[in-house]
This record gives sequence, structure tokens and C-alpha cells, in this order.
Amino acid sequence: MEYFSRRHDRRKPRGRLRAAELIPDDDAAAPVPEIAWMLERGYLDAIDGELKSGKEATVYLGRTRAGLAAVKVYRDLTVRSFKNDARYRAGRYVGDARIEKAITKRTATGRRAQGRLWAGHEYAMLWRLHRAGVPVPEPLIGPDPSDIGDAGEVVLMRYVGDESGPAPRLADVPLAPDDAHRAFAEAVDALATMWRAGIVHGDYSTYNLLWWRNAVVVIDLPQAVETDHREARALLARDAASLCATFRTHGIEAAPERVLRSVFGDA
Repeated sequence: MEYFSRRHDRRKPRGRLRAAELIPDDDAAAPVPEIAWMLERGYLDAIDGELKSGKEATVYLGRTRAGLAAVKVYRDLTVRSFKNDARYRAGRYVGDARIEKAITKRTATGRRAQGRLWAGHEYAMLWRLHRAGVPVPEPLIGPDPSDIGDAGEVVLMRYVGDESGPAPRLADVPLAPDDAHRAFAEAVDALATMWRAGIVHGDYSTYNLLWWRNAVVVIDLPQAVETDHREARALLARDAASLCATFRTHGIEAAPERVLRSVFGDA
């Protein structure tokens, strides 16, 4: 089930924002009301700067009472797009026929609602995988659906890294042969644990795996699907192939079929 909270707002399409723009100004409306809500509720204390910016979202470095956090702010659908998003949304429960119709027609209300659904879905996936023991960033809002709904298009999670910088992606870090073999084994094990938890990542490769303290961390889950999704096995096969292809840069030669046998417990 998706977590969705309807709000009547007439905000302009939101693209990339500077970190300083996220903090509410007493003399102007907050550009991202969800950030103001997080500050008011004590989920977030401050935003220090930008960590990375992609086509779908910008991630900022935040501070909370419990330590550093990653603040992922989704962009408006008018200035970003998920590839084949309908493929991943199939079967997701919205719970409001009018909202479903607005999403299908890509109206302004529908675009805003869809952004909230993607963020809510990522929260749900993070909570499930965190509880299942998959190494993912710990979600810092939820699991109560009302709180996740109020978080809107902002995903607040535990920061992976330290004061000197964020953990690198496996695609960007050179690995010694022993580390490469261990990282690959951990990545396959995480893929198998996700499957047992009823989830397929949907975009699994070294570009969505971090390497932190000699261990793999799985990130970016808005496109994750349930294992009973009509295309779950096709997406899993693609994940296995992408994982093997991107690990070749680390000197790992593995067949996707072998990875799938490990996932299904046939190896």
C-alpha cells in the first residue's frame, strides 16, 4: 500500500534548489513546505549543503539530533522524469480514484501526487529492507503512514559517510581483488535477501551500491517492486545482468544465471 497525503498547494514546479533556499524565510513561503515541517517537528535541525544532484532528485547533507542525515528532495515531474515509470507503478495502490485519474492525465495535481507516491514508496521499501537486515540507509521518518504522508516528496534517511564526505559508489572506487570479491558476494547476498523480503530493486548495479567501511550499502529504491509484480522476475534478471556487467570493471567475471541461482537458493 502507498502512503499518500493530499494537500492543496499551488507551488510552482520545483527543480534544483540551493541548500540555503530550503530553509524557510519568515518573509516568504517555504519553497519546500515538507522541510519546514521536518524542522518544526524536530526531525531535522539544519541543512549544510548539497551532496549530489540527479535527474530525479537532489540530495543534501542534513543534521539531526541523532547525527548526520541525507535529505533527498524529489523534483517536480515537469523538470524530471523516471524512465518508464508506469512499468514500476503497475499494481501500486493509490486509494483515491480522482488522484489516480490525475496521475494518468499528468495534470499538475497528478504530477505532485505522483512525486509523493514515489517518495512514500521509497520510505516503505527502506523500512521493509532495514527490518529485513538488508544494508540500506536507515529511514528517519515513519513507519507511521501519516508521518510518511506529511514528509511529502522529501526522504530523510541516515547519512552514509562522515564529516569528510559521503561514501563513494562502488562504480567510482578502486578495489583490491579481495575487496572486489567480497563486495560482489555482499551485493549478491543483498539481492537474495531483498528477494526473500518480497522486493526486487529494479535498478541494481555498482551505481546504486555504496562502499562504506569495507561493506556494501544498497541505495535508491523508488523503483523497487514487489516480488508478485507482473514484471518482477524480468526486473530481477535485469538486475543480475547489470550487477555482473558493472562489476567487470573490478575484475569480477560472473554469469547472471549464477547470480539468479544464488538468489533463488539453487546455487
